[in-house]
Amino acid sequence: MKQLKTKKASLPRALWVILFSIASTGKYSLLTLITALFNRSESAKKTVRSKIDRIIHRWANSLTKAVRLRWTVEGDLEAEAEPGRRVIIVANHSSAYDIPLIFAALPGSIRMISKKELFKIPLLSRAMKTAEILSIDRQNRQQAIKDLLIAKEKMESGIRICMFPEGTRSASGKLFPLKKGAIRLAIDTNALIIPVAIEDIYKVLPNKKWLQMHMNQKVTVKVGKAIDCRDFEVADRNQLSELVYNSLYSMLREQQEKVAP
Repeated sequence: MKQLKTKKASLPRALWVILFSIASTGKYSLLTLITALFNRSESAKKTVRSKIDRIIHRWANSLTKAVRLRWTVEGDLEAEAEPGRRVIIVANHSSAYDIPLIFAALPGSIRMISKKELFKIPLLSRAMKTAEILSIDRQNRQQAIKDLLIAKEKMESGIRICMFPEGTRSASGKLFPLKKGAIRLAIDTNALIIPVAIEDIYKVLPNKKWLQMHMNQKVTVKVGKAIDCRDFEVADRNQLSELVYNSLYSMLREQQEKVAP
C-alpha cells in the first residue's frame, strides 16, 4: 500500500477546503434545525439528542476528511468517564481542527463551551442552541451564574462538556498556561476532568494561517486519566490547574520538547 505523505495544500486545494468547510457547516446546521423541528413530540424528544449526535459526527468527519486527516486514539474515554458523573473534557488547542477532531474521534454526547460571539451568527446560532452547544458569559456575573446552572444540568443529563482552557490557539503547538474557567466550572460542579491531548494537530492548520494548510497529517488523540474534582475546593484551583496542565504536558512531552524555545 502506498504510504501517504504529509504535504502542504496547494492554493486551489486550500481554498476548496475552506469553501467546503463553510458549506458543510451550513448544511449540517440546517439539518440540525430540521431534525429538531420534526422531533418536537414528547416521545421523539427522547431520541433527538442521539440524532443530533450523529449529525455532529457526520459534520466533523466531513471536515477531517476534507484535509485527509489521519488520526488514531490512545486511551479509553468510556473507561475514564465514571457512570453517573459529570464529565468535562479538557484539551489543548492549536488548530481549527481540534473541535471537529474531538467530535469525530471520541464517543458520547460531547458539546463545546463556545465563544459567545458565535451565537450572533443567525443560522449557526440557532443550530448551536438546538444542538445544546453552551456558552458562559464571564463578563456578566448574573448571566454567568445562569450559564453555570445550565451547564450543570446538561452534564447531569449525560452531556460531556469539552473546553480548551488555554484561551487561544497555539500556532507552534506549545502548550500555554491554563486559564481558570474550566477548572472553576469543574470544581463548582464536582465533575470529573478528563485531559485529552491532541498531538501534532497544529501542523494541519496553524492558527490564523489558512493558506498554510497541510494534507494527510497524522495526529494522535491521547485520553488521560480522569481527575476527580470532588477532592478540590475553590481555594485549590491553582493546584488542580497545575495537575491538569502536567497531565496534558506529559502526553505532549515529545511535541513540547520540539517546540520549546
